[in-house]
Amino acid sequence: MLKRVMKIGLSGLLVGVVGLLAVGLTADEILGRMDAEADAAAEGSLVAKIRFENVYGDGTTASNLFGSLSKPNLSLIYYIEPDDVRGTILLTQEGETDDEDSRLFLYLPLLGTPKELVSDEQRGGSFAGSSLSYEDLGGGDDRDDYDAVVTGEEELVIDDLTRTAYVIESTVKPGVDVDTPRTVLWVDSEFFIMLKAESYNDLGNLDSTVEILSLVEFEGRLTADVMLATDVSNDSSTTITFLERHRPDAEIPDEVFSEENLTTFDPTAWGF
Repeated sequence: MLKRVMKIGLSGLLVGVVGLLAVGLTADEILGRMDAEADAAAEGSLVAKIRFENVYGDGTTASNLFGSLSKPNLSLIYYIEPDDVRGTILLTQEGETDDEDSRLFLYLPLLGTPKELVSDEQRGGSFAGSSLSYEDLGGGDDRDDYDAVVTGEEELVIDDLTRTAYVIESTVKPGVDVDTPRTVLWVDSEFFIMLKAESYNDLGNLDSTVEILSLVEFEGRLTADVMLATDVSNDSSTTITFLERHRPDAEIPDEVFSEENLTTFDPTAWGF
């Protein structure tokens, strides 16, 4: 469930359109509205710059700056800073159907060729030393693996805003093998965006969280501006800040998102 949240968020598209208040909706209907609004907002191309600030359990810190290109079912994250990893690229190509897994490619300039991340170990590796994995950013929508229920409503304070959120608990269906057997989402009752998320491991312990710390408007829609992802198991966290986002003058060509073209990707063409 969190894969979908993070994928949308890092494309700069964690947004919702103002609509009628969802009275009496089921959990599946609320999650469907969240997905539908996000998909509608994701139509077209988007260019963004994103800052990651990592804090580790031993007190050390690290920072990364990324450039992001996205369009429906395709995303590219280009490493801008620090200099020793500049030019690294993470490419995500979503499957054409819900049953088809996304393909993830990592391009390292020193190796000179993109490598597809196939195994669970590869896809579960830390993205740029952050609290997120490659799978978190590029994994497919696994909502069908869960049974979801609305457990109530809560008010969340985000900056100076007080938002009412539906609390949705999702538990894995019998016989389905997943890494996260239980998740809890807080979904804004007006805009249908995720405001907070928790994931729990096989032992029932809290494993990771995602919180929206700041909201802004983008193209008339409510949008996540700052997010905090925490890995409870190793006491590390990543603050994700969207420094800028804009629509390019023309749609981004599909060939930009081809693994064969990663070696010739021109970051200056996109302001990176």
